[in-house]
Amino acid sequence: MMKSIKDIPWECGKGWWPMIEKVASAIDSFNAAHLDSPAEVSQIKQKFGGLRIYHHNAPEDIRQLIDKAIEASWHTCEKCGSTTGVTTNLEGYRLTLCPDCRKEIKPRTTIIKRIELHIKK
Repeated sequence: MMKSIKDIPWECGKGWWPMIEKVASAIDSFNAAHLDSPAEVSQIKQKFGGLRIYHHNAPEDIRQLIDKAIEASWHTCEKCGSTTGVTTNLEGYRLTLCPDCRKEIKPRTTIIKRIELHIKK
């Protein structure tokens, strides 16, 4: 039996899950009608602050749905799903978050700051 997109790990925050669920439903519907040539998704993850959905054999309408989800991820908080004030940081591990969720992230110490702190000891 073929795996459903819902059976593979979604390596991203829950804020993006509604977008992925739309894609999953479309792919599952397509696959139910095309058992001989199903669309396959090998991985769903966050990379460089945006959603990635790696797929094979998806028809044009599903590819467009995937593209829309990827584009929407840049304007949707990965953690909570908010679309208000969402930004993607450009330093360190890139995250696309709203201001409230960004406040919950502890700031990273840069390598230069770590060297300075080590020298001061």
